[in-house]
Amino acid sequence: MSRLSHKTTLNSLLRGTHVYVPPPPPKPQPSPEYVALMEKLRREQEQRDYASLVSSSVSLNTEGEDEDDDVSPSLVLNIFLSIVLCAAAIFYLTRWWANDGLRVLLSLATGIVVGVAEVGVYAAYLRKVKMSKDRERRKKERKVVLGEYTGTETGGIALDAQGTPVSVDVNAIMEKEEIWGKGVNGGMRRRVREKWQKDQEKVKT
Repeated sequence: MSRLSHKTTLNSLLRGTHVYVPPPPPKPQPSPEYVALMEKLRREQEQRDYASLVSSSVSLNTEGEDEDDDVSPSLVLNIFLSIVLCAAAIFYLTRWWANDGLRVLLSLATGIVVGVAEVGVYAAYLRKVKMSKDRERRKKERKVVLGEYTGTETGGIALDAQGTPVSVDVNAIMEKEEIWGKGVNGGMRRRVREKWQKDQEKVKT
């Protein structure tokens, strides 16, 4: 009896055993109402994000254009150097004159004429730039509907606004093109839209 109790120990009985860990309970499936609500909230959040992205980009772009300083330090330096160099050139070319006062007056007059000419040319340039920006801002997006395609092959028949059959290209008709506006901010809006679409594709993947 003692020999049997000596051979049967706790370690020998627990040899090869392990702690039982029950598997986690399955996650409850979301209800259709919950799925529909989350999808609605996700769409609303995407629309808010896109609207805020477009509005902030447009406002920053327009404010940056309006706040651009037309008079830069380099421009002032160039005009100043033109005046000084022209006046110095006239003073040097008249070095044989006996009257130094007349030389100084002629040099000053030359510098003033050059300065007025420089300012006038730059003012005309700024006026043309402003006019071109105003024309770009006044441009509006315009979409023209050519007609309804009725054929099934390349070079089919379409009807224009007056109902007259016209020859069209199927490949050109079937391509969907979205125009995000022209004018001063047209390209920026298109780039913002493309960036937003790429971000949404990354989130979905």
